[in-house]
Amino acid sequence: MELRVQLKICEGCGCLWYRAQSHGSVYCRECETKLREFPLPASRKRRGRPSRKLLARVWAVAETTGGME
Repeated sequence: MELRVQLKICEGCGCLWYRAQSHGSVYCRECETKLREFPLPASRKRRGRPSRKLLARVWAVAETTGGME
């Protein structure tokens, strides 16, 4: 059985390490374990302006309570 490896530089700490050619990580094992503690991008809150739906709901509530007179 033949195992092909590549010499890589970790993008987290800068150390040199070997990785299997089929493995796609750019971090060494130590940095991978540290990065597992961070939240996934999908679970983070979105930044920027809030959606316009919120404003429409506020106006709808104001109309039903008579607050826009």
